[in-house]
Amino acid sequence: MKKTAFIWICLLVSLFAEAQEATKILDKSAATLRAAGNVKIAFTLEADGGSSAGYIKLQRQKFVINMGGTITWFDGKTMWTYVKANDEVNVTTPSADAVAKMNPYAFLSFYKKGYTAKVGKGTAKESEVVLTGKSGSPFKKVVVRINKSTKYPTVITMTSSKDAVTTIRCNSFLKNQKYQDSTFRFNKKNYPGVEVIDLR
Repeated sequence: MKKTAFIWICLLVSLFAEAQEATKILDKSAATLRAAGNVKIAFTLEADGGSSAGYIKLQRQKFVINMGGTITWFDGKTMWTYVKANDEVNVTTPSADAVAKMNPYAFLSFYKKGYTAKVGKGTAKESEVVLTGKSGSPFKKVVVRINKSTKYPTVITMTSSKDAVTTIRCNSFLKNQKYQDSTFRFNKKNYPGVEVIDLR
C-alpha cells in the first residue's frame, strides 16, 4: 500500500514538473513575440488535404490575415471577412473563442487557461509543447513547435472538437513593423461594388 502511494506521488511530481517545463517554454516564446512588437508572419496553411500561402499582421490583439481569396480584419472588437469569390464582406462581433480559432498566435494567452500542457517530442533545434483542451476549449489539442534559438513558433497544429486538423507553418517573421489602425479595418473604398453583410 505504501509502495503504491509512493509511486503515485512520484508520478504526480513528474507530471507537475513536466507541465511547468512546457509552460516555461511557451512563456518564453510569448515574451519573445511580445518584445518583437508589431509583426508580419508569412505562413503556409494545410487543411482538408490542401495547402495555401498567406500572411498575418499582428498588433497586440488586432490582426489581419490575408489568404489571397479571403481576407480577415480584426480591430480588437469588430471582424470583417472578405470572400473574393462571392464579392462580399461579412461583419461580426466575434467571441473570444472565434478569435482564437482565426488567429493561430492566440496561444499567447489561451494556453494559460483551458488547457493542460506537456512537453512533446522535440528535436535538437525545436521544442514541442502539446496542449490538451479541457471542456469548453476552442480546440481539442494544439501542438506548438518552437525554435530553440529564436523562441519563435515554427509549426502550430490545431485539432478541433470534430477532429479537423489545421497546420500552420511559419515561413518568415518580420518584427517591429509600423501599422496604422486602418490596417486592421475593412475599407470599402478599396473594394468598390462589394456587398457588405452586417451580422452583428
